[in-house]
Amino acid sequence: LLPGSKNVMADLSWLEQTGLAKEIIQIYHDKKIPVIGICGGFQMLGRIIHDPHQIESSGKSIEGLGLLDMETVLEQDKTLVRRVGTHLPSSLDVHGYEIHHGQSQGRLFPLLDFQGITAGAITRDNLIWGSYLHGIFDADPFRRWFIDSLRKQKGLEPANRILAHYDLEPAFDRLAATVRQQLDMDSIYRLLKL
Repeated sequence: LLPGSKNVMADLSWLEQTGLAKEIIQIYHDKKIPVIGICGGFQMLGRIIHDPHQIESSGKSIEGLGLLDMETVLEQDKTLVRRVGTHLPSSLDVHGYEIHHGQSQGRLFPLLDFQGITAGAITRDNLIWGSYLHGIFDADPFRRWFIDSLRKQKGLEPANRILAHYDLEPAFDRLAATVRQQLDMDSIYRLLKL
């Protein structure tokens, strides 16, 4: 899983320098292990990333991993939008947000459908895929489908049921209650003049 990045070009260079880029490519080709990219990681999966506006470099281009047939151009305007849609291979709902400078295009099989707008990319063998959607794994049914597909690939039985719900609010409430129990909140409120 290649996550997002604050500087895709520098992180991609680091992957190359450390030999991890070669390992990622080899893992896919030799072992048929899925490689997934989210946002900056999605851009890294392509053939090349261009930075004509010097957002992350001195205006250079850098070769990507070449696992998806696409090019990315880092644009001056940043995309920032919440999305709700469907993951096409599973037909399951996904949601999240996009926050990126890049625009990626190429000969791609779409991964997601946002009410008629396709996005992301997936290879024919379903092993390489990526999108700009942060939070794609937050949807419980989709996450279960994804983990079960990995289990099946390894010859394990799928769970076929959600084992863990992604709901941060109860965890935040428990943390707040623990903090309140352990600290003198009245003193803290006085110091903050609240």
